[in-house]
Amino acid sequence: MIKLENVCYSYPGQPNLLQNITTSFEEYKVTSILGPNGCGKSTLLKVICRLLQPSSGKVLLRGEDVHGMKNKELAKQVALLSQTNHPPEITVEDLVAYGRYPHQKYGQGLMPQDKQIIDQALRYVKAEDYRHRMVNRLSGGQRQRAYIAMALAQDTDIIFLDEPTTYLDINIRFDIMELIRSLNEAGKTIIMVLHDLNLALEYSDHIILMDNGMIQTEGSPQEVIRSGEIDRIFNIKTHLFKEGTQTFYHFSKPTLY
Repeated sequence: MIKLENVCYSYPGQPNLLQNITTSFEEYKVTSILGPNGCGKSTLLKVICRLLQPSSGKVLLRGEDVHGMKNKELAKQVALLSQTNHPPEITVEDLVAYGRYPHQKYGQGLMPQDKQIIDQALRYVKAEDYRHRMVNRLSGGQRQRAYIAMALAQDTDIIFLDEPTTYLDINIRFDIMELIRSLNEAGKTIIMVLHDLNLALEYSDHIILMDNGMIQTEGSPQEVIRSGEIDRIFNIKTHLFKEGTQTFYHFSKPTLY
């Protein structure tokens, strides 16, 4: 569905942050991009979604270069939930309505079908009770649900999420990840950047592990763990536990002698 061919990117006056990234993202899967701070995870997401122009290489969506697509054409296929430290002073309902923009004709207001889709998105994320509240006055978990509802209202097959659980309490993180899993089970392809190793290993079908602007390894969570690259890159020790059919991971600092 999405293929990257030798993608490089550098900020002005800087050496390449992304170096020859070649990979693909499978349809109907949850893919998590992991790596230490500054390794290029969020930059990669922005390049894929055309917020940044690669220095070289191609990003192909169903065989078409995204950087040659019209804005609305791309927005009908891909939704991006970015990090934001400055939530807007608008209601949740108005925020979710922005998701319908790619489907509207110039100068056209919300049609009955748009309003129905907005209502469905709010119900899906369980945000109906605060649809008339201001986004900047919500708790972190409520705000994240509102943004996910906006992505849902955009009605795309692919949803990108940049650090969807950052700054949330641990119980809320699990709530958000369960919501993301339900979106995937409903047929959405999910591609996200995560910092939390445990959440990534538990909820992902595929993991891409980055360091120094390059993909170091990728595969299923079990394959990435077996590669030893997580331990090397993060300078940690991975411990595996099994309880019935479930596998759990614990991370610690390696013992020094």
